[in-house]
Amino acid sequence: MPITSPIPVLRGSGGVILQAEDDDLVLTRGREETRIPFQAIRTVRAEGRAVAVELTGPAGSTPPAHRVGGVSEAAATMFADAVSASLPERADESAEATDGSALVTVSTLTESDEDARFRRFTFWAWTAGLLIVAMAVVIGILGPIERAVLFLLVTPFGVGVTAFGAVSMRGMYDIWYLPRHGITVEAKRNGVSYVYTDMQGTTHSRIDLLGRSTAPTVQVAYRPGRPDISTFVHSWLRKVWLTSFSLVILLVGLAITAVSVAIVVELF
Repeated sequence: MPITSPIPVLRGSGGVILQAEDDDLVLTRGREETRIPFQAIRTVRAEGRAVAVELTGPAGSTPPAHRVGGVSEAAATMFADAVSASLPERADESAEATDGSALVTVSTLTESDEDARFRRFTFWAWTAGLLIVAMAVVIGILGPIERAVLFLLVTPFGVGVTAFGAVSMRGMYDIWYLPRHGITVEAKRNGVSYVYTDMQGTTHSRIDLLGRSTAPTVQVAYRPGRPDISTFVHSWLRKVWLTSFSLVILLVGLAITAVSVAIVVELF
């Protein structure tokens, strides 16, 4: 049974994360990851709601340090004590004189396709939500409050249905295009998803959102040069049905959104 590390994970301001992994401290700032080996650390200090990781360096020089602020004061103290107890013992001063910064590595984290899509979805969802609320406030100031409430109720539903329909229609393009102009491979079922391998040997997975049968293998077509963009291969009849259904959803969403637009146009 694996044993987790007792050293706490520090979450600072701005989304900064400092944690221990094996014999390293890993500092994550956005998409940048700094890995600090324990042997490069002179001391770790808790400074209230901050932690300073001081590196080793030549005598008489100002030691470089990494500082994380905005953390829990109790967690900072516990983190500093735990890491300090885990640091390697140095037999002589020559180890202290080692330039710790030379042992530190900095790398850029690669964002997965799923994370990128989720980040874009979150951004546009918050943007649309704030614009809808702002417009509802304006309508409530300039017109009857009932109209503002109606706008606030109808608009999110209409925008959501329209967005879903637009995404579905974009998927319909892949369903028709990729089997004819992409690369078709066999995918094997793995839980709720199907796994396939591209020509470079990279494995990808695709969740079956359309409720296909529980067949152990299916065919998947992906875009040349972008194997992460793929679709299941469907029969012609199923493609026609899915496209028609997506088109109906899009038209319904546009009709509901038109009601919101009419409310605004009538007011101004």
